[in-house]
Amino acid sequence: MSLRCNAGCSLALVASMLAGCWCSPSRAPEPTSANTLPTPQLMVPVAGVSPNEVPDGFRAPRGRRRIHRAVDIPAPRGTAVLSADDGYVLRLHRNRKGGLTIYATDASQHFVYYYAHLNAYRRGLAAGAPLVRGQVIGFVGTTGNAHRRQPHLHFQVLVRAKDGPPWGRDAIDPRPLFTRAGVASSKTAAVASASGEPG
Repeated sequence: MSLRCNAGCSLALVASMLAGCWCSPSRAPEPTSANTLPTPQLMVPVAGVSPNEVPDGFRAPRGRRRIHRAVDIPAPRGTAVLSADDGYVLRLHRNRKGGLTIYATDASQHFVYYYAHLNAYRRGLAAGAPLVRGQVIGFVGTTGNAHRRQPHLHFQVLVRAKDGPPWGRDAIDPRPLFTRAGVASSKTAAVASASGEPG
């Protein structure tokens, strides 16, 4: 009789504990599309900049209800902008906020890399062009809504959307993904010459 009661009480206690764990606010978060993907290893996309020199601006406020969700990498106007990863160009586009921009993707097409405020594109760059890490793709500038006296590269990493436009959806802080300093690939540096329009 006491054994039966002890077993019943034990089961009730276990069920209560499980229910408590299930409702606990300290429970581990459910996996999302961003954290179940392989982690890319990126080069800092500005020549001469090391990972520890990239400012922490991912969560910086922008206006009343928006956060930056990207990093701004300061550099002198005309500094080479490099492909952060192997992949290819998705789109070259000019818009009011970003100015001259490049959308690119990694080789697996899981991520979108957005480069903005460029002074110019590398001559001959076009949508669909293959990219290698370190390849010169453009030059730092202040196009769009960037402050004219503060040239920088606005760089953003997005999870590529499965449905709809391929420009990405959830932003990821790129700073933990940077594993090497920006160094222009010798194979592409020789052909990098400024052109303000898509090639």
